[in-house]
Amino acid sequence: MLRDRLQPLLLTALTSLLFAGSFIAGKYTTVELSPILTTLLRYVIALLFLSSLLIHYKKPALIVQSKDVLKLVLLGLFGVVGYHYFFFLSLRHTAIANTAIINAFNPVITGIAAALFIRERLTMQNYLGGAIALLGVLALLSKGDVNRLVGLQINLGDGLMLCAVLSWVVYSLLIKVLSQRYSGFTISLYTALFGVVLLLLLSLREDWATVARLSPAAIASLIYMGVGASGLGYFLYNLSVKAIGPTRASSSVYSLVPVFVALLAFAFFRQPVTGLMLFSISLIILGLHFALKSEVQVRKQEKKPDADD
Repeated sequence: MLRDRLQPLLLTALTSLLFAGSFIAGKYTTVELSPILTTLLRYVIALLFLSSLLIHYKKPALIVQSKDVLKLVLLGLFGVVGYHYFFFLSLRHTAIANTAIINAFNPVITGIAAALFIRERLTMQNYLGGAIALLGVLALLSKGDVNRLVGLQINLGDGLMLCAVLSWVVYSLLIKVLSQRYSGFTISLYTALFGVVLLLLLSLREDWATVARLSPAAIASLIYMGVGASGLGYFLYNLSVKAIGPTRASSSVYSLVPVFVALLAFAFFRQPVTGLMLFSISLIILGLHFALKSEVQVRKQEKKPDADD
């Protein structure tokens, strides 16, 4: 049905837009705060936002099985602390282009890990769609110059960004397992909670005086990242993983993020939208069409044996 195709597309598009906004907001905060404090304040705000939603979800949303507590702690460790710490730290040691290109390979690594560890079923159309979308991302990030990709050299910053990507892969796989038992809200709330607890322990030696000197722009950016990206964005991402699986969700979201970053950069900083960008966007949309369409076909194929029985 048309609704089955539009729902995952809408979820991933909104998630990508919220995540892309954090790149713009991060411009105003990372120059004033350390990676640990930036992430901590971001998730304190996210935790407050998610806690306010308990008025709607009520106390049952807080109930989790004791066997899953460690998994929820690991979500905070890898999805909050690990990913953001390595990401912000990598920017101090490598070029932004390197970081973005490595991050764009996230769906590929997620797909391999999902097939190996949780036996996620993928079709050739899934791989084809992911490959086309990834090609669009690389074209956008490399500005159409193959030498920019071939000439990249691995350094400390690249290694740190790879650690960030691996952290997010672990987070995505854990989400897939836990989403079978809990709502996206419950998972998001506990991820933020344990992430904040871990960050508080890591921030004991940070220079807290820098917080008092934050500019209005940095404060507004932190609020956006906390509510928009880390709060609502993670919530929608978790719903996307539950709806279409970690590989397709990761591929869709991370393919669209560079598109929205380019559009937001034009809106905020008047960076031009070029013909190459439009070409890249076309490839990404084409890739998503194949990836999401094949998911519907897989579901229909899985239902056929049941009907025969």
